[in-house]
Amino acid sequence: MPTRVKFTTFTLPAIWTAADSQATALDTVALIKRRIYRGLDSRGRPFLSYSTKPIYVPKKGARLKPKGGRRARGGKSVYYAGGYAEYKRLSRRRVAGGSNQTAEVDLTLSGALVNNIQPLQATRTGYIIGLTGAVRGYGYEVNARRPFIGLSPDDVRMLTAAVAARIRKKLRR
Repeated sequence: MPTRVKFTTFTLPAIWTAADSQATALDTVALIKRRIYRGLDSRGRPFLSYSTKPIYVPKKGARLKPKGGRRARGGKSVYYAGGYAEYKRLSRRRVAGGSNQTAEVDLTLSGALVNNIQPLQATRTGYIIGLTGAVRGYGYEVNARRPFIGLSPDDVRMLTAAVAARIRKKLRR
């Protein structure tokens, strides 16, 4: 389900517009993506580990071409004894000691899920953040298991400061 953010902890001045809410919604999306890449859920806790139950990943139609693993008998898929965790570890590009790497569990394989987190609606008094496009169906299922759409306590603090700064800037004009 999408996340609805409504400004209720403080009264918005008359100069606040839907465009200001839209800008804040985009700030929220950036915060959510940053938190996901750090491996934290919407409560600020680390995501659950990926499954280690053995899986077969089809070569055709896979979001990320399977690397490593063992070819299945028919040759149309690849077997990973270590499950999705092994598939993800072998299929992504990682550098030992890389400083710009994301967390082990970052909900990113092809990038489609994270790239489709968008503001769905913005009004003067709030906004809705959710998923768009083809990822909507499975994305909300992922969110049910590993909550990522929402605001952690740190996100709320940063957004409150951003809204206050935006209001101060508008009042100075």
